[in-house]
Amino acid sequence: MEKKILHDLKFLEKILNITCDTLLLINRDNICVDAIMKTNNPILNPDVDVIGKNILSLLPQPTSRLIEQEFAFCRQTGETSNLNYDLPTDEQMYYFKFLIHKFDDEHLICQYRDITQRSNMKYRLKSALTAQLEVGKVAMIGHWVYDLQHQELTHNGYSNLRKRNLEAPEKITLTELLTSVHPDDRKGMEAFLHNDSIEYSTFEYRIMQAGAPITYVRATKYDKRLQNNVYIIEGFSQNVSDFIKNRNELEMVLAVVDNAPYSIFACHTNGNMAFANKACRQQNGLNEDEDITDLKIFECLREFTTQEAWDLSVQKIISASGYYQYRCDTLYPELDIIGSECSSLMIKNGNGEDIVWTIKRDISDQLRYEEQLLRSKEAAEESERLKSAFISNMNHEIRTPLSAIMGFGSIIADTPDPELRKEYGELLNANSSQLLRLITDVLEMSQMDAGSVRLKNSDVSLKGILNELSMSFLPNDEQPAIIFDIPEREVVARLDRGRVIQVLVNLINNSLKFTPPEGAVHVGYTLNDDHIVFYVKDNGIGIAKENHALIFNRFYKINSLDKGTGLGLAICKGIVEQMNGQLSVESELGEGATFSIRFPLIEQV
Repeated sequence: MEKKILHDLKFLEKILNITCDTLLLINRDNICVDAIMKTNNPILNPDVDVIGKNILSLLPQPTSRLIEQEFAFCRQTGETSNLNYDLPTDEQMYYFKFLIHKFDDEHLICQYRDITQRSNMKYRLKSALTAQLEVGKVAMIGHWVYDLQHQELTHNGYSNLRKRNLEAPEKITLTELLTSVHPDDRKGMEAFLHNDSIEYSTFEYRIMQAGAPITYVRATKYDKRLQNNVYIIEGFSQNVSDFIKNRNELEMVLAVVDNAPYSIFACHTNGNMAFANKACRQQNGLNEDEDITDLKIFECLREFTTQEAWDLSVQKIISASGYYQYRCDTLYPELDIIGSECSSLMIKNGNGEDIVWTIKRDISDQLRYEEQLLRSKEAAEESERLKSAFISNMNHEIRTPLSAIMGFGSIIADTPDPELRKEYGELLNANSSQLLRLITDVLEMSQMDAGSVRLKNSDVSLKGILNELSMSFLPNDEQPAIIFDIPEREVVARLDRGRVIQVLVNLINNSLKFTPPEGAVHVGYTLNDDHIVFYVKDNGIGIAKENHALIFNRFYKINSLDKGTGLGLAICKGIVEQMNGQLSVESELGEGATFSIRFPLIEQV
């Protein structure tokens, strides 16, 4: 058996030097008679000779008075004193534990142990705990421990159930807690506490209490351990009602922005995209789930084709003090968008970066309406001009035959010469016919405007129409030749015979008017599978291409000095369209003209 070295007196000094604290042997006069110095502070250290000195005189007075009282207590009672003391110095504050034992009737033996580091750590922990508690009060954070076996929660700090900070820890059973938890969250709460597969996780739940708004709580568990043979879970909970409210409001705002009927996008000043709502993505062919934050604006949006175009837009926004309005003419044919009104606003994000937000509102309907108003205005102005010209022209056109009728009517009765009377009569008839034609044109156009034109469809022979017209336009040396191209095949179609003849007569007269006597006018029709095309073709002066559409307008005359009201072709076009047909012209200036009337074929056999 090995010798007990710790009990061997010859090793006692060595053992004390190695293991013990500073030891002081004090007599009744508080004089240090022996010492083993292990301390290293400005008052007690190996360089200070304490033997033969009153130990109390070396210590600061407040500390020495306290120790002096303990000396007396130990001498009187024989009990051990075990207290902690402060030791202020010029360098810093030291802390020490001073154990006082009664050695014999004459002496006390004192143990000086430096606890400065431990005391500082304790102080820091206490300060940190105090700060944590204060933060918890402000942030409404509470600590909890859950006993899995007894299903009890111990709350400390802020209580979401009590809506206040607890003065002392409070226990509550899981069943009691669940009665206040929203019914939809109860199963999730139980699973959160009892799920062994997740040690660190969070869970958000709602607390409902009578007469109080819903409280939103976020619980976090961070530790699971065995304590006294029972598994416990530690965590903390925070009242996040304000956060949830702000988050819900933010989500609502984002939902409004994302689903707004306007194109909305955000971009950094360097051109990097930050956000695009659904309307913007739809306009520019971007998927709703596509991440665009790594893309440049000219790679995403049609409005900006280059980096330079974007940089120029940013400069305009800056020049406009951060708010710039403009019109964008970028076309989106697939969405029928021809123009947008844009408002760009530059604001800073949470990182202090300038972000440009732009709202684009589709104003295509407004632009079309403006264009329509402009056309209507131009049409009204043109109509007013034509009406003025028509009135001026009608004044001349009506006065001329009417003056002739009145003049020759007053002298014909006093003319005895039969040949002269016959000539005057013919002049009366010609001027009466011209006046009647003018009045008929005006009345015809009025009926068309009033919608009172009636069609009388019947089974009509197309050859019969041409034969009748050929009998009406007899050869005349002073007029161009009229040639009727009558096909051999008999075709019977359902048409308004009178209106078809009226239109053809007007077109024939029009061609005769602008074709020289040595020319010719061809009249006929062609058949296709589903339609008939009547044509009147001449080799007269022709019509310039820019006037093809204008000649069918009311009161329009290429030459304002020509006779007529300018209503003939307009009346023809109106009649043909009411018969579900189409009137058109093909002509070159100086090369004659061909008028075509296309009707759907409803053939009767």
